[in-house]
Amino acid sequence: MAIISDYEEDKNETKPASAGSSSSAPSFNATFDPSNPIGIVEALMDFVAIESDFLLKDKAEQEIVAVVRAAKEKEKKKKQKKLDAEKREKEAAAAAASSATKKPESEEPKGKKQPMEVEKEAKNGASVPNKGNGLDLEKYSWTQTLQEVNIHVPVPSGTKSRFVVCDIKKNNLKVGLKGQPPIIDGELYKPIKVDDCYWSIGMSTLWISFIRTKN
Repeated sequence: MAIISDYEEDKNETKPASAGSSSSAPSFNATFDPSNPIGIVEALMDFVAIESDFLLKDKAEQEIVAVVRAAKEKEKKKKQKKLDAEKREKEAAAAAASSATKKPESEEPKGKKQPMEVEKEAKNGASVPNKGNGLDLEKYSWTQTLQEVNIHVPVPSGTKSRFVVCDIKKNNLKVGLKGQPPIIDGELYKPIKVDDCYWSIGMSTLWISFIRTKN
């Protein structure tokens, strides 16, 4: 309940003729009761009515409503700002928790990944196998079966075999064209049988085939 202190309302007391006639401006002191918020508003209106002619103005009600509306809008913005901040905090916490529990894409269950009989560059290439259970890379592609691996290297149409560089070793493979940087040059994933390997060239493709070792 609102309580006005240091002030006695006297309806019979004559109002000051003007603000300048009083030695000091009147003060409004009240105690706010959270259980009855409107009480302090009523007390304030009584104080304004005694100390001024404001409430007799034609637009007094409109001005009071405008003040209330502005205060209400201000509180709405403050509440919405607080809700937005809480939402951002929850989203950030959820994102952090998700990244902490998410497994790297490179992790795969043991025993399910089939071995690849190509050089290390292939392991860093495309992750989606082609129809031949291999990979389609930028400069070449490869396929595999349980017994052998076949590599397909596109070359300029009409390339002759004498211009081809194909160096096949037990643990390494180097493929390219003479006078140009190698297309494939690296260590194989597993050893191969060099004596059982061969290569051939068509109109625009170099074919390389080699047999897997059992070990």
